Order: sequence, then structure tokens, then C-alpha cells
Amino acid sequence: MTQQIQLDAERNEKIRHDKICPTFTFIICKPGKEMQVIKKLQTLKAVKEIQQTHGRYDILVKLENMTETELREMINKEILHMDGVLSVMNLTSACAA
Repeated sequence: MTQQIQLDAERNEKIRHDKICPTFTFIICKPGKEMQVIKKLQTLKAVKEIQQTHGRYDILVKLENMTETELREMINKEILHMDGVLSVMNLTSACAA
């Protein structure tokens, strides 16, 4: 039983380390489609914060609790294919241990 607890603890620690630090995704939308894109983004589990912005990008999204693979899949399969999204730029923060 003690060995199983140790294995579970090691597995949980590995899972925590496999998750990357928060990623900030900057989105450029088709004119007038910003609110439609925001509503779709709100349905994604990894989305922790959404800000509508002025300037080069229309929307700033904070994503958390994802592995690099999960992030890549979400960006390529979900966000980039949303109606109204023209392009995205990602910035992954560097976490201190």
C-alpha cells in the first residue's frame, strides 16, 4: 500500500511538471467578430481570462493547465478554426521553479 502511494505521488508530480506555464494568446479577428470569438473562447476549459484589447490585437487570452501538446492542439484545432479568427500569436511565460 505504501509503495502504491509513493507511485501515485511520483505520477502526480510528473503531471504537474508536464504542464507548461501560463500562455497568453493574442488574437486578430475579422472586423465586428470580436464578441462572437469571445463567446466561443469562454467555452474552452483552459481559458482562464479573456480581455478585449485595442491596437494590433483584438483579444488577449490567458490559457493555463495545459501540456505543450494540448496547447498546440487547442490553438491549431479549435482557436484558429473559429469563425472570425484571422490569426493568433502565442507567448508562453517562463515559470520560476
